[in-house]
Amino acid sequence: MKVSALFLLLTLPLFCFSQNDDETSDGYSTANDYIFKIAKNYFHPNPYETDFGSFLKHLLNDPGLINKTTHKKTDSSLFSFQAQYKNYSPFGFLADRTEVKLLEREIVFDSSLSQKDTLFIYQLFGFAFNGDAGLKAVKNEYSKFTHHYGKHFNTETSEIKKGDAVVGERQDYYVTGFPVSPITVGWAKFDEYQNAFILTVRFKPQ
Repeated sequence: MKVSALFLLLTLPLFCFSQNDDETSDGYSTANDYIFKIAKNYFHPNPYETDFGSFLKHLLNDPGLINKTTHKKTDSSLFSFQAQYKNYSPFGFLADRTEVKLLEREIVFDSSLSQKDTLFIYQLFGFAFNGDAGLKAVKNEYSKFTHHYGKHFNTETSEIKKGDAVVGERQDYYVTGFPVSPITVGWAKFDEYQNAFILTVRFKPQ
């Protein structure tokens, strides 16, 4: 499966509402608090710790990033950025390659009323090579993540298939009052060599 096709499956927002936030007993009282915790534990920089302008400046000028590609927003296209970290692996396994993407996307809330808006998709890819060993590593990371965080959200889990073969899985997390899943986590087998743990946060700058 091509990386680009699988990438679309793992970033596609699902438009549904959650029923309630879970109360917790470990210092994080709502699902919104867990979104902040997830972003802080995995993403550098964290978009929730500062204003959007400072966050974007930090990301674009991060000296730890290489192979940067930036497309500025125009009248006919939205902003996008992608890069590779020199040495960054906030996972339970040592990633062979870590990539980051920040993509601006248009969303439609009500097609009949032409209600549209834009949000940002912020993604982290932790690649593990070496075939079956790499696949096991990303699946284990996904399993630990969903076990630890999934219970604090309303979730929807779905398989990703190539023909009849399962080549990945995603779990979308929902928060009351937010029409788009703010968190998606997944694992994917891109080919016989590349496997990845993929974490996505979706947000609208304030």
